[in-house]
Amino acid sequence: MPNLTSSLGVGLSGIQASQEAMSVIGHNIANVNTPGYTQQAAVLTTNPSQNFSNLQFGSGVNVKAVQSLRNQFLNLQLTQSIAGQSGSETRYKGIQAVAPAFADDGTTGLNTQMDGFFRSLKTLAGNPESTSLAENVVGSAQTMLTEFQSTYQTVTGQMHVANQEVAALVPQINTLTTQIASLNYQISNQVDPSHDNDAIDQRQALTDQLAKLVGIQTSTDSANNLQITLDSGAATLVSGGSAYQMTTSGNNLQVAVTSGNVSTDVTGLITGGELGANLDLRDRMLPGYLTQLDQVAGSLANQVNTVSMSGYGTDASGKPVKGVPMFTGTGIDNSNPPDANFGHVNLKDNSQPASASNPPNYHGIVNSLTVNPDMVAAPNLVATSCDGNSGDNSTILKMAGLGVAAGTVDTKGDGVGDSGPFSSVVTAMVNAVGTQAQQYNATATNQENLTSALQTQKTSESGVDLDQEAAQLLSFQQAYQASAQFISTISQLTNQLMTTMTSAMG
Repeated sequence: MPNLTSSLGVGLSGIQASQEAMSVIGHNIANVNTPGYTQQAAVLTTNPSQNFSNLQFGSGVNVKAVQSLRNQFLNLQLTQSIAGQSGSETRYKGIQAVAPAFADDGTTGLNTQMDGFFRSLKTLAGNPESTSLAENVVGSAQTMLTEFQSTYQTVTGQMHVANQEVAALVPQINTLTTQIASLNYQISNQVDPSHDNDAIDQRQALTDQLAKLVGIQTSTDSANNLQITLDSGAATLVSGGSAYQMTTSGNNLQVAVTSGNVSTDVTGLITGGELGANLDLRDRMLPGYLTQLDQVAGSLANQVNTVSMSGYGTDASGKPVKGVPMFTGTGIDNSNPPDANFGHVNLKDNSQPASASNPPNYHGIVNSLTVNPDMVAAPNLVATSCDGNSGDNSTILKMAGLGVAAGTVDTKGDGVGDSGPFSSVVTAMVNAVGTQAQQYNATATNQENLTSALQTQKTSESGVDLDQEAAQLLSFQQAYQASAQFISTISQLTNQLMTTMTSAMG
């Protein structure tokens, strides 16, 4: 049967286990406000039984492990939600930054200025020989181009901002992946890699920070190494104790991931996080707005030029002269005779009409457009008549009619007008900008709510509850005191036994 000495061992194990459990509770309480900290618990188990004759007696308790109460699936969901929220918020901010440039308040705005231009043409048609009204046409054309160019520059400016963000984000991503790889090495080299709780918490916190910057996928291997790849799976960022660095190159920064001597271009393969959103803004979303602005401005310039060059204006002496293009600039080719297929847009082959196989090059045409300097110097060059006869206004009426005509805008880039009127196309573009901003704002709000809900669930399951810790502390305190009392009792009995044995031997 167990003797007094073995009973002392049982009591001592109780004291040690209670001490260790209270130490874990103290660690929890100390980290109650530590971001990313996961509640830990001492896992108690009984010591192996001892056999005495045909009976088995327990030999006490020990702390088998200190276990974190983490939910890996919940952590994975939270990481993905953080990336989604960050990406949506960044896209919303990028679109919202250019939205005011597309706004129309009746005084400024693309549609207001286009309407003012076409109204000035219509007004001139009422008195085609008026120099002051011709000057008004030239001034309205200049104001309209200024509005287009201002909007264009706002968008290109935001593209530059997005490019700068890419440059700033890549070093931050590299720092985080290096830290995560270092923690991987630390964790995997522990006797039990699954129980280096504080290091695992730090690694998870860094992973969530990384997800905010770039969309990722994560998994763990048998050594509890966290493996991280881009959300598209195109490249590995962290594998075991190795971090693969991102690099950037070129003025319009291209992003690559380098592994050894192999560099993989991932510029178009990153979708989540701030980096994915900024690349998307810079390379797809904002350039899409520029393309539409170029198409509208290029189509308008060429439609007006075609009509203008088919009619007649007057020189300084009032003599009829063949019409000249109203708009000039890089991308406008006035060497070809006017035709219905935008023959005055810079084409791949200027000797052939614009078509799907010979599309006009609208790119950047907004910034190159100017009102013909000759017309600015001599506004009466504005073509009003179709034959040079005094008082004829058929050409200027036709030009004014372009403002409400269908099929005036080439939105497919094949040189053929397929949409219109101009105001309808611009209104659709402005509405699309606003709608896109609202969509990403709503998506960001939904993702924020999801992230918050997941964080609340994580806190509920894994966070430190001070009331719960206090109750457990009291329980282990009482267990400690009871074990101490048990040892005291065994000690007294041992002393009495020794005294009795000493007296008997004396």
